[in-house]
Amino acid sequence: MSDTESREPRSPALLAGRAPSRETAGQIGRYLIGAIVALVLDATLVSLLLSVGLPIFGARTLGLMAGMTTTYFFNRRYTFDVTHGASLHDWSRYLAAQSLGSALNFAVSSALLYLGSRVWWQVWAAIGVGAAVGFSVNFFIARRLLHRRG
Repeated sequence: MSDTESREPRSPALLAGRAPSRETAGQIGRYLIGAIVALVLDATLVSLLLSVGLPIFGARTLGLMAGMTTTYFFNRRYTFDVTHGASLHDWSRYLAAQSLGSALNFAVSSALLYLGSRVWWQVWAAIGVGAAVGFSVNFFIARRLLHRRG
């Protein structure tokens, strides 16, 4: 057996001449873009809902669901290049897997909204801080559990 035959198979990233960490960095960047798109949608929706008198928890729930649905479709298409079709089962699996980071996001942003005066910039700041808290947890879960390759 030659030296070449005894080696472990190389990953597609290594065979293509790229280090896996570069692929991961690209995924983090695209995941961040999706998170920013979702953040803008979430904060805009929450601002509107609070301005018409919806309670904080109702507004945060609707805003968070809109943001999570946005990241579901964005990340399938641009971040992880998922090949299977979107489905209600896949979406609900995504929501369940993202629940830890989303719960942290919800708790932090809702607490900040509850304590603040809810002027527009405080709404956006509260949602931004909540999103930042949940970002790394959700990226790790999405990359490791939901969108594995191979």
